[in-house]
Amino acid sequence: MGMRFGFKFFILHFSFCIFLLSACQPIDELIKAQSTRFAMGTVIEITVLDTTEAEANAALEAGFAEINRISDQFWEGNPQGPIYAFNHRTVDAVAMPREILELIARSINYSEKLSSAFDITIGTILPLYKFKGDSLRPPDNARLKARLSFIDYRTLKIDWKKEQLFAQQRQTMIGMGAVAKGYGVDKAVEAIAKHNVAGALVNAGGDLRVLPRQDGRKWRVGIQDPRQTENILYVIEVDSGAVVTSGDYQKFFMYNNKRVHHLLNPRTGQPAELCQSVTVIAPSAEQADAMATGLFVLGTAEGRKALEKFPGCEVLWICSDGQVMQSAGFGKYLVKL
Repeated sequence: MGMRFGFKFFILHFSFCIFLLSACQPIDELIKAQSTRFAMGTVIEITVLDTTEAEANAALEAGFAEINRISDQFWEGNPQGPIYAFNHRTVDAVAMPREILELIARSINYSEKLSSAFDITIGTILPLYKFKGDSLRPPDNARLKARLSFIDYRTLKIDWKKEQLFAQQRQTMIGMGAVAKGYGVDKAVEAIAKHNVAGALVNAGGDLRVLPRQDGRKWRVGIQDPRQTENILYVIEVDSGAVVTSGDYQKFFMYNNKRVHHLLNPRTGQPAELCQSVTVIAPSAEQADAMATGLFVLGTAEGRKALEKFPGCEVLWICSDGQVMQSAGFGKYLVKL
């Protein structure tokens, strides 16, 4: 997908799909430590609230340390990394750290629940799509179709005893971008939580998770208009959990008056066409990350059925025609602009 990790957000314009709105609010007696850095192919913003500056900063650095660890571990462009080794393998099975195998196993579970609309073997065709440079154009149809048959998460097998990943076809590649960034956010939040802070937020290019604030306030988050991205369409409030948006406006180019974006339908290899954006509220950023991608591909009709398999999660779809649809419980998070 061009940048490190191939994640879902076009960073060159610094355009997050989710805006943190609470940062400008007074925090009473709590100390705020905040830093914005580049990692995992995107811009990472961490905000920590605590009673002392030293504790807040220590927790913040722990969060970034975990982000950097995940980045090194899961970046498929790292020639020394296990995912790169798998995608360039000359043998049937490749050794993987157990942490990666566990995320792959959970990804396979997400694929099953999302009717194959989320599939890490989409990595097989990601190298064909270029979103940087001049004279951008879609991949050649013949080359794309030749690789389609190698996209199928069901061909992945994990040997837990040997800690190896196997795929039935050597041509099958994996791309963890639609889930590893959310996982990295979750791990950063876990590292921060060990410091017993008074609240925290980790935002990785729009994959966002929060820890409850001890001052009793909620974190306020804005959702962009996918066609006028400088505008905020909706504002939601959360006290815990994750909020993730996938949109067709973060990484795209126009070709023959058609939007070619990075959210690909594993069934066709083409950019998904049913939505402009999808916002998911879920317990973890990893789960919300996978869901946002899959539900974007599925659209509202199939997506509502898939959502039944994810209790406690809520979704807002902005359809390709601009119509807004939401799950039954999404409204309880909305606040007036």
